[in-house]
Amino acid sequence: MKLLAAEHLELHAERQAPTDLAVGGRLAGVPAGEVRFIRWSELASLPAKQLRLTGEFLPGEQVVTGLFLTDLWSALAVTADADALLATCNDGYTSVYRTAFIRTYRPFLVLAINGLPPEHWPPPGLNFNPGPYVISVSAEVVPAVAQLLDAGHKRPWGVTHLEVARFSDCAAGIFQGRWANPSDRASAGREIWINSCASCHQGPPDTFGGTKSDRSFEVLAAQAKLNTAYFKSYIRDPRSFVSTAKMEPHPHYTDAQLDALVAFVTGEVKP
Repeated sequence: MKLLAAEHLELHAERQAPTDLAVGGRLAGVPAGEVRFIRWSELASLPAKQLRLTGEFLPGEQVVTGLFLTDLWSALAVTADADALLATCNDGYTSVYRTAFIRTYRPFLVLAINGLPPEHWPPPGLNFNPGPYVISVSAEVVPAVAQLLDAGHKRPWGVTHLEVARFSDCAAGIFQGRWANPSDRASAGREIWINSCASCHQGPPDTFGGTKSDRSFEVLAAQAKLNTAYFKSYIRDPRSFVSTAKMEPHPHYTDAQLDALVAFVTGEVKP
């Protein structure tokens, strides 16, 4: 994806409404660490699509107005070295979208549900408010989405902030130190961590991740090393151990995938 002119989308210094989307990171003209805002009306003026999806928010078919992240990326003054979009939600949940993923799976920013913009959410029949924004992927848009290990981790709701980033920077902590020379299965586990676990868990220093979980990476690493069976079983069915666990169950993880995750978390290196 290439750098485009800044005038494609105006960025504002001040928030005016709860539906203003915060953006930052590697954007031309935006100093490091500063945040700008995009109005919902300006997002809606981009080439959004009317997507007829089944069960996206409510049972049955609904019309979702979606702005593909490819189009949003093209409308921002993204610097030439940027290759990832980081989404952060109002509950500390996060998602990472590398540009290869954006091109292949076509994630989209939800601007309206059955014609209702975020200021009128939740739509009738939905018992929680997913706003101010949702990012989603759908097998009805790209069939290959059905083959993703954890497509749900690419459907964050309550999105408040997007950061344009360089992936090698935001994931630096898990490519250095004891992860500089990982075994093959630790490398596979690292991808599971990036695309799934990092949604709620912070990783080692200098690694982007969510704050929704209250378990530190050090605690997870100790559990994976000292009580591997518990670590694996907890991932598959956390509420069988802690009835109030916030973590969603992952019963679909194979033994090989769990072994890979253990290898990553514990820092297994090549022999």
